[in-house]
Amino acid sequence: MPAPRLVVATRNPGKVRELRRLLGAHSLRVLSLDDAGFRGELDEPGPGYVENALAKAVTVATATGLPTLADDSGIEVDALRGWPGPRSARWMPGSDEDRLHGLLREVEERTPDDRRARYVCVMALANPPAEPVTARGETLGTLVEPRGTAGFGYDPAFLSADLGVRFGEAPDADKDRVSHRARALRRLEEAGVLDLGSAYR
Repeated sequence: MPAPRLVVATRNPGKVRELRRLLGAHSLRVLSLDDAGFRGELDEPGPGYVENALAKAVTVATATGLPTLADDSGIEVDALRGWPGPRSARWMPGSDEDRLHGLLREVEERTPDDRRARYVCVMALANPPAEPVTARGETLGTLVEPRGTAGFGYDPAFLSADLGVRFGEAPDADKDRVSHRARALRRLEEAGVLDLGSAYR
């Protein structure tokens, strides 16, 4: 019997790979937007993570008729009063690497204590006609000089408080135990909403 299908509402290939790993314990067929035939825009209309994650999940679930998992995530730097936060992927033009080095320039004169940061993720699961469900996860760390090629986004410069190494250097299995995305997904698992049954196979 084929596994239930679940769409992940992101065009970030690194995030698709990570979510497929994190969902590996579930009997699910995880689909990218291309797999699901979704060609529309993914708007992020809100000022916060919850609004943006919900908007993406509901948009794709409505268009495809399939349960959809979306996340909105960002890095928050204590000394910058939580900035860039939900704007982490778009606060300056260019590539992920450009934004990483741009953020490091913002904190280059700061002490290590002032470089403390957290990754935040809000995940939303839309599975009409049920009401969408959200969950939040966080992981603490410090911004340091980048090293490593694992992960994506700000991972090479995020020294994890849990692991004692940069996410950019951490094996996938280690990062997947403590990441903000893993913790948000764990809360959805605890709520039982990832048991999609047989309706969407």
